[in-house]
Amino acid sequence: MVRIESLSKSFDKGKTFALKDVSFSLKEGDVYAIVGESGSGKTTLIRLIAGLETPDSGFIELNGIQVSSIKKMVSPEKRNIGLVFQEYALFPHLSLLDNILYGISKLKNKKDRAQEVLELVGLAEMKDRYPHQLSGGQQQRVALARALAPKPSLLILDEPFSNLDSMLRSQLRNEVFDIIKKTGVTAIFVTHDTQDALSVADEILILQGGKLVQKDQAANLYTKPTSVYVASLFGNTIQLSKELQSVFECPLKTDCCHAIRNENIAINDECEYVTHATVLKKTFLGNDTQLLIKLDNGEHLTVITKHNNITERITIGFNSKDVLEFRE
Repeated sequence: MVRIESLSKSFDKGKTFALKDVSFSLKEGDVYAIVGESGSGKTTLIRLIAGLETPDSGFIELNGIQVSSIKKMVSPEKRNIGLVFQEYALFPHLSLLDNILYGISKLKNKKDRAQEVLELVGLAEMKDRYPHQLSGGQQQRVALARALAPKPSLLILDEPFSNLDSMLRSQLRNEVFDIIKKTGVTAIFVTHDTQDALSVADEILILQGGKLVQKDQAANLYTKPTSVYVASLFGNTIQLSKELQSVFECPLKTDCCHAIRNENIAINDECEYVTHATVLKKTFLGNDTQLLIKLDNGEHLTVITKHNNITERITIGFNSKDVLEFRE
């Protein structure tokens, strides 16, 4: 449904690249998340797909038709792409119904379609209200309805939940993507929150420094990350340096990088690799306790445990099956 080949974009005539030689394809009807730290190229990528930027090299195909390359540039309004922005971008002087009608003014049955999408997002009874009369979550659903009204073949959501508090965020995330799945539209959403990506995406694309470093299903990204960077995006990860390998007495391959997830470090002496540590600070986190510890070689680590009775001196360890291995 979407095919991208060798896509690159620079904003300073090739001195640095916001996006460099990116290639991938997307299946119709699936939900994809784009994840990466600030400056990784997420926004540049979706702006190129939407037709808001022109590539320096490579091309983009939508439904088998080339829409972006050095030689060809199809305008954004002709790409049949729906956009949902984090600021919602609703017209404050228009009712919910009129906000949606604005984008489908050329449709024959525009009022029926507007009513249909408002019902889809559960706001049909509020059609005559104005944006300022809605909560943030309701405004987000209106923005989604407006984007879906023209029946796009591709829906792009840019940080759709970043303006919401954590409790509302989780609830709305599930509601929004249930709606998207019902429509069958292919969706791409950009997020800084990996929990959003893990919860709803069929596949996740990881960008680092303008390059696509891994594209995989959520479970594989967690259990089989291809780099320490990818591993660190999906939970607290400790890189096993030579010093840590020595103190835990765990000789690992010298031609690889290794890491262990924080949750796989246990407070007991029955693990394969163990060492001793002094507890410097305890922080209560509800079901868990966060410990700042000092190993006997002087290194400091932060670990999470469910143990309640933590003494000043503890034994910690991990098992070989939990060690992540990367060739970098």
